[in-house]
Amino acid sequence: MNTTMTQMPRAGTVAANGQELYYEVHGDGPPLVLVMGIGYDSSLWTLAQLPALSTQFQVVIVDNRDAGRSSQARRPYTIADMADDLAGLLDALEVQRSHLLGLSMGGMIAPEFALRHAERVDRLVISGSGAAPARSAVDPIRIWSWVKAHDASGEVFGGQQLASLFSTDFLRDHKAVEDTTALLASNPYPMGPEAYARQADAYLRHDAIDRLRAITAPTLVVVGEQDLLTPPWIAREVADAIPDARFEVIRGDGSSHVVPIERPDEFNRLVSTFLLEKHNQGPLARVGR
Repeated sequence: MNTTMTQMPRAGTVAANGQELYYEVHGDGPPLVLVMGIGYDSSLWTLAQLPALSTQFQVVIVDNRDAGRSSQARRPYTIADMADDLAGLLDALEVQRSHLLGLSMGGMIAPEFALRHAERVDRLVISGSGAAPARSAVDPIRIWSWVKAHDASGEVFGGQQLASLFSTDFLRDHKAVEDTTALLASNPYPMGPEAYARQADAYLRHDAIDRLRAITAPTLVVVGEQDLLTPPWIAREVADAIPDARFEVIRGDGSSHVVPIERPDEFNRLVSTFLLEKHNQGPLARVGR
């Protein structure tokens, strides 16, 4: 397999598992795929993770189906389908093995990939994610999906997102809230309510907690102490279910659900240190296209 690559970022769209997935490749080093959560596209990774992690890894960011510049699914699907999307992407990029980092719903997709395609995962990082929303009678995502469908202005949905995903310190910083709201509103590829409902349905029907024991990849589970959407005890349930998983709680100011954005230095350091540890896995194949 060709292991040479250019230093310049590359971007494009590939056919994968019946979808057209938009991706970008940045940096050099061992491949690392970043998987975003519900309702957002890969551009959020560019705020804090891409600049830091692409100095040590060949980082692949991807828009999930129904998000960003990837295709709309048009019909119901599952988290397993989204995991197979990643397999198709890696096939197209000629990557045999990769590290995976998933945030929120991305932290459901990544371990599902590790279960379905174990031989293709080197190390796994799960941030702010549970594994069994289907077991809950009430879940915030079901409420968010309803609001998304009925809030024509988007103001209620946006306020709900900020209040649930960010820390109290952030919410008291009026300029930060205004800047973040403006940034999200400027996204040229916003997700519509139908696409959000399909992602929400996949999220709400997911239950992998009893299968996580089959994950063989070394795994790090990270959560913010102040995470309202996925509290530390939910993330702990995930870590306890995966053999020998490492569990890390980022504490103090800014330790919200989006701790990668609010506490990027600490988060990125945890991730890079874990991924670069010596272990007995074989060499990784870099993107060769």
